[in-house]
Amino acid sequence: MTVKNFVLYLFISSVILLIFVVYWRQFSNSEHESSFQTTERLPKASTKHLEQCKEGYSFSQIDNSCLPCEKGSFSFKSWIGCHPWLDCTDIEMNVRTRGLLSTASHNNAVKSIYLADWHGYTVVYMKCSSAIYWDDCRHNTRMIKGLQGSELIVQLLGTCEEKQEMVITYYHHGSADKLNQILPHLHTNEELNIRIQLARDYLRILVFLHDSPLGVRVMCDTNDLIKTLSQFLITDDLHLIVNDLDALPKVDHQLGQLVKCGHRELYGWFVAPEQRWPFDDKPFNGLEMPGYDEKIDIWRIPNVVVWFLGDSLDGLRIKAKLKYLFNSCKAIDPKLRPSASEVLKRFEENVS
Repeated sequence: MTVKNFVLYLFISSVILLIFVVYWRQFSNSEHESSFQTTERLPKASTKHLEQCKEGYSFSQIDNSCLPCEKGSFSFKSWIGCHPWLDCTDIEMNVRTRGLLSTASHNNAVKSIYLADWHGYTVVYMKCSSAIYWDDCRHNTRMIKGLQGSELIVQLLGTCEEKQEMVITYYHHGSADKLNQILPHLHTNEELNIRIQLARDYLRILVFLHDSPLGVRVMCDTNDLIKTLSQFLITDDLHLIVNDLDALPKVDHQLGQLVKCGHRELYGWFVAPEQRWPFDDKPFNGLEMPGYDEKIDIWRIPNVVVWFLGDSLDGLRIKAKLKYLFNSCKAIDPKLRPSASEVLKRFEENVS
């Protein structure tokens, strides 16, 4: 075969191949379209819909809704999917600390807390501050893991058990004890509504913890007002979530299992009467100290709610309406105090 004939052969073969490809694509597209006419088209995801999905949720294109992430995964705002929890390798390789947020102190003796970065997202990295607190850190990890799925619990991003490390979502407003410094910067006329919302969330958290998937849990690390408030974070949309769960023992009434918050004698007006040493004729002994239940959380409700409501005239009016509810929470006999769900119901009746 001459070179001229060979070139002509290649040209003709290329033309035939091109015609075949064009024809096949047209046939394939028409067949796909005809078969797809009998099925429902998936809606397109709009930016507006995506922005409705907050952290812990992913966007479903099937019905333009936000679906909660499955346990063992997380998401950030406007994500279409969820990411598995970070493990030790992920944390070591991809989490970079930026600066210290909190060191061991009265409000947090257990953990060192850092502002950190994960693939461009701002997160919080926590590490157990000392080996003597490892049991508390393990308990905190177990509680946060076990209570994931509730919007009232901080979102877990990952853990490393062997190093006692944890990564959680970052909220720029910080802890609830900073509320009075936060509100002036919001430049809003809705301050009272925000305060009511936070007080409501506080009560909802107690309702959840007293009937949680992990049983009846009591907030022990709450022996004064500021310490109590520091256990909670204010989210970017101005809701309250619980963040610090390293002292959350279990009550089981059927088994007669009560709790004791720590091994030291407790004092002060914020502490429930049953938490105080009851024997005036002998020195404190932790082994002889009687146990108590979740009603110690109810005792603290009036002080926390009063703080959240603030000192405005409308806030004072709401406090006056709640006077009888507050009195019942302060009953000396814990059995006479209402449950957290009863308190929330009566709170709603007085603020709605």
